[in-house]
Amino acid sequence: MDRQVIEQKLESLRRCLARIRQKNPVTVAELVSDPDAQDVLTLNLTRAVQRHETNG
Repeated sequence: MDRQVIEQKLESLRRCLARIRQKNPVTVAELVSDPDAQDVLTLNLTRAVQRHETNG
């Protein structure tokens, strides 16, 4: 795999993880009561997994 492609994937993964850290509530109760945080976490976890799984 091309080095530039790997670097792009890593940067994308870093952005996903940063968003997860930013929106991760302190307690489960906070997460349950915040649908926006749920959406952000779900979307970025999904993206992170997809970035890891895709080739090329």
